[in-house]
Amino acid sequence: MKNESHRSALSGDGSPLCLLLALLLCLTAGQVLAKPDLNVLAADPQWLALLHFGRSGEDYNRSSYVDDPAFFLAADGARNPAAELAASLSALEEQPALRCRFIARFQWLRTRGLLGAASAQHCTEYWQWREQINAGQAALVFASSYLNSPSSMYGHTFLRLDPKGYRADSALLSYAVNYAALVPEHDGSLLFAWRGMSGGYPGHFSLQPYVEKLQEYSRLENRDVWEYELNLNDVELDRLLAHLWELQDINFDYYFMDENCSFRLLELLEVARPGLNLTGDFPLHAIPVDTVRSVRDAGLVGDITYRPSRQRELDSLLQVLSPEQRTAVLRLADRADAEDSAAFQQRPEAEQYRLLLAAYRLLRYRHDREARDSAVARRSFALLRAINALPRTAKPDTDTPRPPQPDKGHRTALAALAFGQWDSRHYGELNLKLTYHDLLDPIAGYPPDASLNMLSATLRRAEGESLQLRRLALVDIRSLAPRNRFFRPVSWQARGGLERSEWSEAYLAPFAEGGAGGTWHLLGGRASVLASLRAEYNEDFDNNWQLAPGLGLRWGLQQRRFALEVDAGHYRFTDGIERNRVSIGAQLHVGKQQGLRLVAARLGEEGEWGEQFSLQWRRYF
Repeated sequence: MKNESHRSALSGDGSPLCLLLALLLCLTAGQVLAKPDLNVLAADPQWLALLHFGRSGEDYNRSSYVDDPAFFLAADGARNPAAELAASLSALEEQPALRCRFIARFQWLRTRGLLGAASAQHCTEYWQWREQINAGQAALVFASSYLNSPSSMYGHTFLRLDPKGYRADSALLSYAVNYAALVPEHDGSLLFAWRGMSGGYPGHFSLQPYVEKLQEYSRLENRDVWEYELNLNDVELDRLLAHLWELQDINFDYYFMDENCSFRLLELLEVARPGLNLTGDFPLHAIPVDTVRSVRDAGLVGDITYRPSRQRELDSLLQVLSPEQRTAVLRLADRADAEDSAAFQQRPEAEQYRLLLAAYRLLRYRHDREARDSAVARRSFALLRAINALPRTAKPDTDTPRPPQPDKGHRTALAALAFGQWDSRHYGELNLKLTYHDLLDPIAGYPPDASLNMLSATLRRAEGESLQLRRLALVDIRSLAPRNRFFRPVSWQARGGLERSEWSEAYLAPFAEGGAGGTWHLLGGRASVLASLRAEYNEDFDNNWQLAPGLGLRWGLQQRRFALEVDAGHYRFTDGIERNRVSIGAQLHVGKQQGLRLVAARLGEEGEWGEQFSLQWRRYF
């Protein structure tokens, strides 16, 4: 009987001991079942974003974009996110100091239940840094293209961190998050281009006061700045800042065309908002304005603020002045006490205000790049004093007109199909261009005086002939800003690649060309004169390598719906061969992303002349 009672106590349905054992077994099994699978977590988009495993389309890459071994805790962490997850979990459990070094990883592991609340670490330096920048919101900033700097020809993007309650009219308390290549001072433009294209420079993130970036772009380089407020919430901004802390002193290989300033910012935003796919849109190249469009299309953008450059501010004032008034501006800027003259005092007060303001801005524009000069400072102060002495009612609105947003312009890649005729032969052509914009493309959102094209190929099939590569343009740049009494830029051009002459189609000749000159307003458009020097290797020449000094003339007109140009060029090679070209080109813009272009040209070489016509359909994407 006792044995039966004992068995009943162990196995009976209602015994307290049995219920207790069953409860313990259930809890143990639940804990085992609830333990996260590290292989599954290693494929989590947030973890892959923290390790910078970017995307190609919808698929994740097989390796991280980070090239610095100090960023990884596993030997193969750059290629194995599961191994890096296991190593991170072990290291953060055993070495509490690492929780402050990899604070974004630590926070993510805690939210996934892999580290308990008791493992929290007070990170004094991190929170002091957070208190210093006092970030409550963020913005994506786009600085317009700057052709005089190879690294900024396509523009530049960076993040702005603002305190809560930030106002667009004040930037003194904001910080700029910038990613850039570390370039030695002695590296010239050619070396920079080569190393920048091949990943020869390390790149890293840096933080500096935003007002310094504004001075650099708006004042020193005369670049417009566009600020796109990001609608990140507090949790998303906290993720971004924690990960930015992890990237201190971490190097990436910098590639000018793809893994550049703009691409790295997309990675930061993918960390901030888990599941976001921005990098997948840029498998080959990342043009800054295209990345702005991607961020906008992802629904991240709120208000947009425009900050004109000092040159644009001055130019907008001068545009509404008569020639006589512009002369008065020069006199005010150059002559002491000109504002006290009887002739000036007789002008209406509103006119006085415009002239004084234009003269003050002209002085700042002229001397921004120079060391402080006491005479210029005294003259600037005198002009400001005269401006402030005018009554408020005499100060009309002088806000700079807002141009079209850069993200609203045409796309930067091109596919074009043309049908044409050279002498009596008809042909078809296909042109593919990786980037970016020429002087007949739709002007909205682009600099009006600049043409920048890279990696363009033209294939032709003529009657009775096989498909042939006609041109391969590696680089084709023109900067044609107009000169006047106030602005005196030098126009310049640079071209290089391979091309076939219409007179000698057997050989694809490599060439490089550069030139400089001036551009002026003429007949409602802009006329340019450029002297150039061309170097060409051509097996049809008696001496294969030839130099050719040349002269180019151009007149162009850009309108909202169409563009027109007349172009002429003459070259004389060292062996006496002369090459000439006269052409007329016109493009009708069919919407924002399409165009029809007509070109008629007369070409001459060694005394022979021929005519060429082509009609091209262009599609921007």
